[in-house]
Amino acid sequence: MVSVDTFGTGPSISLIHGWGAQNSVWKDWAKTYLAPHFTISLIELPGFGESPKIENIKEDADLANAWTQAIMNSLPEKTHLLGWSLGGLLAQNIALHNPEKIKSLICLASTPRFTQTDSWSGAVSPKLMADFMQSIQADSLATLKSFWALQLQGSNLPRKSVRNFIQHMQNSKLPTLTGLTQGLRLLNHFDFRQSAQRFELPVLWLLGENDPLIPSQAIRDFHQHAMNSKQSIIAGAAHSPFISHPVETAHAIIEFIQTTKQ
Repeated sequence: MVSVDTFGTGPSISLIHGWGAQNSVWKDWAKTYLAPHFTISLIELPGFGESPKIENIKEDADLANAWTQAIMNSLPEKTHLLGWSLGGLLAQNIALHNPEKIKSLICLASTPRFTQTDSWSGAVSPKLMADFMQSIQADSLATLKSFWALQLQGSNLPRKSVRNFIQHMQNSKLPTLTGLTQGLRLLNHFDFRQSAQRFELPVLWLLGENDPLIPSQAIRDFHQHAMNSKQSIIAGAAHSPFISHPVETAHAIIEFIQTTKQ
């Protein structure tokens, strides 16, 4: 089981945060913009926030199953599912293996594959992933602060707002080293480029125009070959659109769900 924070009223929507974060990263935003329309379930990943870590598992596939099952055990019975970054990959895995529990899928700043391959260039380089894995072992806090700043790089937020965001994250409960390293392993492991084209449930790919980690062109190209798929690009946003563009991000989510056939 993982930690869940529930509030709001209306149809169920469950939110899974990304790497290096916790529920507090978007709780105020969700309360302000989504709770008037939906019952919100904020789900914390294993080893993040108040969720207990999962003891180390050697094989990445087994680790992916363990994380997915921990989230599944805390999901509402029938819910719209929104995942941000790493949360988006886990949300895709849940929707692929348990489609009967999911009404629709929203991938926020997330694609079917996070790291580059020879045939998938619109993603993070393997070298950057290796550097993150090494630096998180050496100095977790410094690495997290750099990553928090990177998430807003390319957005039009004033520098003071970026500093305030980093301070907020630093003052929140920091992730465990186990959670961080396992999360990096899963970012490198998941690959849904084939299966995500065949989703039968409605899918929204919601990206920031200037995301330094997830180039929006990757989804523009992928979207052309995917079933039941919509895309929305938030102008001026980066990897954390709900921080830099809270109204636009919420509007895209609400509009998608309200126009989705149930």
